Amino acid sequence: MPNECHFIAGQSRWDPVDIGSTVSPLEGPLGDVGAVWMFCDPSMESNVWGSTLTGLRQEKIFTWSARLRPEGWEPPGESDEHSILWRSGKRTATHQFQELPRFESKYQVFDNTEPAVRRFIGDLTARSSGFAFALGSRDESNDSWLRSAQIMENHFALSRDFKNSIDLESQRRKIASLYVSFSIKAGFLPIIPLNKHPYAGFTLFCPTENYPDIFRNMSRGTTALEGGEATAQITKFLGQGGDLAYL
Repeated sequence: MPNECHFIAGQSRWDPVDIGSTVSPLEGPLGDVGAVWMFCDPSMESNVWGSTLTGLRQEKIFTWSARLRPEGWEPPGESDEHSILWRSGKRTATHQFQELPRFESKYQVFDNTEPAVRRFIGDLTARSSGFAFALGSRDESNDSWLRSAQIMENHFALSRDFKNSIDLESQRRKIASLYVSFSIKAGFLPIIPLNKHPYAGFTLFCPTENYPDIFRNMSRGTTALEGGEATAQITKFLGQGGDLAYL
């Protein structure tokens, strides 16, 4: 890792074979989708997320979070000012968590500011399948975000309780890939955190046509790798046990 607080590696088009086949959450090609990997020391994660994401042009942060709940639980009748929807649903299997057969979904939108980014990072102490995060431009995008992130409800409803079959895990990976592709078509920049082994950070997905501008904005003030250098760094990260956090 370069001797600085963070650095980035860019792919103008997502590589589903050499890179995509070795990450855990995604399966198959994503189409005309680029990716910018931002690597940082875990102790610097909050600062780097805040400074990097607020430097982009998107005005809003769209989030989805889910938690397991006991039978009979329903979302509260009132929500905070940032919440655009609460939902609850049934898991398709429980295995290890039979006492928690339902899940809560919460959708929110915030201004793209450092305090808002830091709050989100605080919720990522444990990387889990219950988070989705994207940048967007307008409050009018609420309905589009609901349609995108509801794909992840299906993902979360499928059990990941340490007894999953290969086919079930493949289904989860395909759902996450669909979420990324659909979100980009809806005008969002979906972001998947890294798993903090050995680096923290995130991978931001974007349309290939917008990749040069996004990469340029994210690379200001830090080391930026592309082409073979970027692929080598990403491959090294994955080879050391690094991965996208499991959505």
